[in-house]
Amino acid sequence: MNTMKAIYTVPPVTWLRTDHPVVPINPSTWEYLHEVEAVLHEGVMAAPDTHRPGFYEIEVGDKWYYIHIPSRIAGVYLVAAGKSQSSGRPTAAAAHRCA
Repeated sequence: MNTMKAIYTVPPVTWLRTDHPVVPINPSTWEYLHEVEAVLHEGVMAAPDTHRPGFYEIEVGDKWYYIHIPSRIAGVYLVAAGKSQSSGRPTAAAAHRCA
């Protein structure tokens, strides 16, 4: 008798929408600040980092962003930015090294 096991290759997604200010952690990500704020104000689908609560990956066009929304602070931290998945974006693990 064969049994099948479900394998989930697509991570869960979360709808994020906030008017909280976005603060870039790394000076090299300042140029992305307005775009990240704009999409968060409108609302965007995000993939939660399963290893770090409050951390999310979002994609906007050909760009990828790794953000942190702390539970105790009314703000959003832009941790890392890069090219989107279709362009070989960094993984959340790579973003951990940037934090």
